[in-house]
Amino acid sequence: MLNNIPQNRLLTYIVVLGLLPLVFVCFNFYTKKSSLNTLENGIEELKTRAFITKKKQSVNVAVIDHYENMDRFYVDKNLETLVFLKPEIEGLKKITSNKNYAGDEAISKRLSFLTGKENRFLFSEGVVETYPLFQETILTLTRPVQINVDDLMNILARVEDKDLGGHSPQLNPPQLLITDFSLERKTITPKNEVFLLNLKILKREFL
Repeated sequence: MLNNIPQNRLLTYIVVLGLLPLVFVCFNFYTKKSSLNTLENGIEELKTRAFITKKKQSVNVAVIDHYENMDRFYVDKNLETLVFLKPEIEGLKKITSNKNYAGDEAISKRLSFLTGKENRFLFSEGVVETYPLFQETILTLTRPVQINVDDLMNILARVEDKDLGGHSPQLNPPQLLITDFSLERKTITPKNEVFLLNLKILKREFL
């Protein structure tokens, strides 16, 4: 039967048959190499995940340590006691204390508004959510307050726990995160710039 196959074709068949083991070896090699690469990639991914997890744990530990001695009455003592628009208050007091002051109902009402509780922070506390390491709740202003830029820097310094605009954070705050913030320009004069502030704060206390 082989005698019926042309010599050139027979030679081609022999060469092909001779190459089959080599092809098989190469295929097996590349298959194993591909599996090895997949395994190596899997190991690298696990290493990356482990590093990220370890880094997150380190950050969490640092955050917990930072807020370890937090003051649970920080908001009451350091935010709800703030008096805003002090320059305007001082100006109005000078006007009303002047012996030539004839009395102006608008000025009296404005001074009463700024020095009373109506223009102070008053937060309502939402439902307390408790987790293994901390508890948190949303603090919502019951009404907007009128402030100036310096007041805003003071508020942010106390909430963000950072030095801002010449103001410093107070001692032992809980972790406070602003979740909703609205600032509306109300009045602008050369000596008096007033904004209407409304905000919500997430208060997180570590257990």
